[in-house]
Amino acid sequence: MSNNDNSPRLIGRKEAAAYCGISPTCFSMWVASHKMPPAIPGTRKWDKRAIDAKLDEISGLDVREKQAETGLQKWRRERDLRRAAREAR
Repeated sequence: MSNNDNSPRLIGRKEAAAYCGISPTCFSMWVASHKMPPAIPGTRKWDKRAIDAKLDEISGLDVREKQAETGLQKWRRERDLRRAAREAR
């Protein structure tokens, strides 16, 4: 989505499905299976940026950003995961 795009950022289910290039039924199934984000609470609207983020995630595009983390960032992330796992026991 470009910054020059004048279309609304919030879109309905049919528009969200068209934005993803899938049918509205398929979009609903993707929302139910957490492939797509839920509608904004209290609305029947989806945020294009949230859809973009989920598409990046399921396409593997966010992996590149994670690979760019520094050694310290990686150590902190792994430390936090270990702490969370210990606390969950």
